[in-house]
Amino acid sequence: MVSSRDQDPSGVHVRRYGRDTPEFARVANLSDAVFAIAMTLLVLALDAPDVPAERLAAALAAEVPHYVAFVLSFVLVANVWWAHHKFFGLLAWLEPRIIGLNLGLLGLVALVPFPTSLIGAAPRTGAAVVPFVALFVLVHVVFLVLLVRAHGLRAWRIPMPRGLYPWLVAGWLGHLTLMVVALAIALVWPIGGLIVAAASGTAVGVTMAVLAPRAYVEWG
Repeated sequence: MVSSRDQDPSGVHVRRYGRDTPEFARVANLSDAVFAIAMTLLVLALDAPDVPAERLAAALAAEVPHYVAFVLSFVLVANVWWAHHKFFGLLAWLEPRIIGLNLGLLGLVALVPFPTSLIGAAPRTGAAVVPFVALFVLVHVVFLVLLVRAHGLRAWRIPMPRGLYPWLVAGWLGHLTLMVVALAIALVWPIGGLIVAAASGTAVGVTMAVLAPRAYVEWG
């Protein structure tokens, strides 16, 4: 399939790049590369203590906040990558606005190592934790807009099961809501904000596994 120009449901002409076009492959490859680099750069916040052997245990213990920050960020970014991987797997084609939104998402992901280093250095400080949680709030906002855009254009590779779309929106709104709650908590209790952010994916996943239709597992 070559790139083509079609009408979206509102009648506006949009340029489409099918799954087998170089344009689609370049966007997918760029996306995986940004996620991979961001996840790899997280380790740069971890330093091997340059201390005598007898003080190594104490020095490693002092670095525990950095280790926790690494694990938390890696898990959160990995969850976003998994959702992004499934999202791209379900797309039949891309168009300029989806590509633009995807670039915005990648820009946010690329920023993650910086606030991760902040919370590793000062996990009890709101000035460190609030930017970290706020960044993931924005990630979830952009991903939700991506979902809405793709569905509005009927860009799916296979037909979406009837009645599933509201569940998908509910799932991402659940993630977003918990991140906003984490952000509000972080303003007064930074550690509490991090705890809520860390638990948000599991909480939504368990809830949707119980309530959502079976097709949600493939699409959500």
